[in-house]
This record gives sequence, C-alpha cells and structure tokens, in this order.
Amino acid sequence: MSSNIVQTLDFGTELFIDDTLILSKHGVTRTLHPGKKHNTPVLYPDPDKPWEHGGEGQSKRIHLYGTTMYDSAIGKYRMWYMCRMGPHWRSEAHTVPGLYIPRPDRNPSTHMGQTHDAYGREFVENDRGDLTCYAESEDGLVWIKPSLGIFEFNGNADNNIVWDLHGASVFRDDEEPDQQKRYKAIGFCRRYRNIFLLTSSDGIRWDDSAYLEPVVNRENEGCFNVVYDNKENLFRAYALARGTDQDKRRMIYYTESPRLSGPWQSLRPMLGATPQDDAVGAEKYGAMRAEIHNMSGFRYHNIHIGIAGLLYVTGPGSPKDQMPVDGPIDAHLIYSRDGCNWHYPEAEQTPMIPRGESGTFDGGMIMGTATQPIIDADEIHWYYTGARHTHGLDLNERYKAIGRVTWRLDGFASLNAGQAKGMVETVALQVPKGELYLNADATSGSVSVEVLSGDGQIQPGFSVDDCVPLTGDHIRHRPRWKSPVGEERILADARQPLRLRFVLNRANLYAFGID
Repeated sequence: MSSNIVQTLDFGTELFIDDTLILSKHGVTRTLHPGKKHNTPVLYPDPDKPWEHGGEGQSKRIHLYGTTMYDSAIGKYRMWYMCRMGPHWRSEAHTVPGLYIPRPDRNPSTHMGQTHDAYGREFVENDRGDLTCYAESEDGLVWIKPSLGIFEFNGNADNNIVWDLHGASVFRDDEEPDQQKRYKAIGFCRRYRNIFLLTSSDGIRWDDSAYLEPVVNRENEGCFNVVYDNKENLFRAYALARGTDQDKRRMIYYTESPRLSGPWQSLRPMLGATPQDDAVGAEKYGAMRAEIHNMSGFRYHNIHIGIAGLLYVTGPGSPKDQMPVDGPIDAHLIYSRDGCNWHYPEAEQTPMIPRGESGTFDGGMIMGTATQPIIDADEIHWYYTGARHTHGLDLNERYKAIGRVTWRLDGFASLNAGQAKGMVETVALQVPKGELYLNADATSGSVSVEVLSGDGQIQPGFSVDDCVPLTGDHIRHRPRWKSPVGEERILADARQPLRLRFVLNRANLYAFGID
C-alpha cells in the first residue's frame, strides 16, 4: 500500500482479514480462526415428519439454503429451511396439493391432472420434493417446528410446510407500506424452474400473486443466496451454476438489483476454483479437481465476508441416482471489498467450519451456510447444513441436518505476535470524531497504540511509551495514554490524517474501529 494514499475511516469496525488499511507490518502472522461448533445439530430430519424425508429406505435430509434471523418484531429466532423429501416420478411419492404432486411418468409435468396453474403458468417440474419449512426458537439453540395448517401433506395439515422454494432468502421490510407484504422471500421454484418473489404479512403465510413472472431468469437448482447491502442500497445474489470449462465445474455466478422485484442484472460468472484449490484437493483427498459448490456472502461493516464450499471431486458418484461426482466439501473463508471480486485471505488456509469425525452428522460435507450469520453483542452465529456422507452417495443412504457454529465478534481472522514483539501500522486515515477501540486477545501479553501524523511523525503524548498497555481478552479494549490531553484531543478533532501503530507482545489483534 502506498504511503501517500489516505483512506477515509467510517464509524464501525475494520477487520484484519486483508491488508487494505495496512501500510506495514512485521513480527505478526495472519491466522484464520475456525468457529466453535455446537456439539449436536440444532435441527434434524424428524422420522415423525415424513415431509422431511422420503420414507423407509429413502434419504433423510434437511438443508439450510436460505435465511435465519432474529426477528425483533416477534422476539424470536426464525429459520426457513428446505426439505428434500423425494422421491419423484421414478417411485411412489407423497402429495402436497398446491405444491407437490407425483406424476406417472417423466412427462408431462402435471398438477392434479393440470399442466398449467390458475394464472396460466406452465408446470415444468413439480414433484422432486423441494419444500420450504419453518422453525422458530427462543434462544437460537432449541428450535420448534410449529404446526401451521397451511398445506396438506397426504391429506393432513398438521405440518410446518410454508412453500416449495429450493432455498428461501427472506427479508423483513419495515419500509413497506402494505402490511400484507411486510415480509418478502426470493428463491428458485421447481414448479416453474425459475426465480420467483413471494410476499407475506407474517413470514409464514406466503402469496405469489403479486409477482407472477420470474424476477431473475435461471433454470438450475442450487443455492441462490440473496443479501441486502445496506451501504450500497443494493441486493446481491450468489448463485450456483456450471462453468464453461471442459469439466463444466460448479462455480458461483452473481447478479444484483436495487429491489427484490428487479430489474436484476444478467447472471455472470464470479467465483470458480483455482489451481491452488485443485492442488489442495489432490494433496488432502487425492481429488482430480475442485469445484465451488455453494457460497454465502454478506456485508460486515466495510468489508464483505463469505463462506465458500469447496467440493473436492474424488471420482464418480452413484450411477443409480444420477449423481455425477463424489467427494467431500470443506467450508473456506473468502472476502471481498466490493461484493463481487472475492479472494482467500493471505494466510494458511484451514476450513472455517471443520467437518466432524467420520459418521457424525457433518463428517462428510459442510453443504452450505445460511445467507448470513446472526450477530449479537459479543458473538457471531452462523447456521449451516452438515452431511454425514460425501457428495455422490446413494440417495437412500443420505443424512443431512443443520448445525450452528460460533465466533467471537470480529473473530474470523487476526494478526498474531508470538514471543517477540510485532508491529502493525495503518495507512493514513481520515478519522471521524469518536473513540478508538480494539478487539484483541492480550491474555498472555499486551497491545499498545501509537498515534502518528499522516506523514509518519509520532504525535506528542501519543507514543507507544505514553500508552497504557492493554491486557486481557476483550472485544472492546479502550486505549488510554498517560498524557493529560488524552485521546480526546487526538480523535475529537482529527482534521489531518493520522496513522495508527499497534505494538503487539504475545497478543492477537482482530480488529479496530471508531465508536
């Protein structure tokens, strides 16, 4: 980074995932921190709820392609998850009138004997078992699946089925004047094989009559994770699709829109596996190539954070169930400064959501995460789909459930100093009026802060020797200096650019910011 560049620092937190704000550093190592998983799944396929699996001898799998949120309007955590019920036309199936009707043969696709819906839209493929279901929780760990009575499953309305999107990205829109459209959901609907928008007054009873046409054109299933970028006032979508290389590798495509209803840009290729990914897969698993199977990304202060699922292709999958490839999926951290161009941090790569031991619910794959995590005052909680098996297993042996993984606030990566002192110096920053804070673990050492002018001159009273060393492990350390003028003078009226120099002694520095 050039020493002549001045960056404007906004209120909020700056992570040390990349070097955008770093002018120089030495004696420190960037380290990625895997999250701490809850020891059991928080949601799993229930044998008493046959819409969550295919029945005896069939797959038992629920997915989280979609949204979890804490909804302050009702004071609960909420989750819209997906069941891959199956089977479809190749064997006996269940019925959910209005959403899922088995057909006697591959074609035509019919619904109660009809080929079109009441609005004249042609059915394309409505019997593969994608069902959007709803769960809620008081604490984010113990979840209930309420009986909603909206759709009948085999003639019984005692279920929690709310629609049939292949992953529902759900938003509460407090600026929506129509109370009946306060909640909005967007996702892939297999009945019409495209992306549709739904509205709801409560997030449970959905209606598609306001948006009969697709809002985005896309034919394939897979993740279509939509998030709102509140800094750019923009909706961003990250979609799974096939690339154009000889192997037609899975990769992530991108589109954006100022509104959920559109206009959305045409989907374009964004993130694919790299030669380094291929090399890692070959070394760790004997894989022939890597593919990006899924991705979630969201704005976190002034950076975008994402989890990408790397599928390491080890060979062909089950021919019986038309599974083209087999292999494990690992979850890796990625970041972006603009929401479109994504990178791995310059650090030793390690899965951010470690797979469990063989035989556990997430021992074979981390199949994907919610569109974004739930962030509270001290921690980050991200819900994810874990699979006991690898990608190409026979359908009747598949088992997937939903887990939760937690990080300390800002805790995805840190700059670490070991036994010797380390130093990190920022570029010149135009600092807003406020109070400086650090997120650091100095349990075994200390962190001190030095303030310099934009051209590198130490400010009187704000040298490293004037700073009272920070100790302990806190997400909001407040630096103090011995000078009576204190930090009030230096940060309250910082008309000129400043540099911040952090001196670490056996400490981990995660982030800094201005309140």
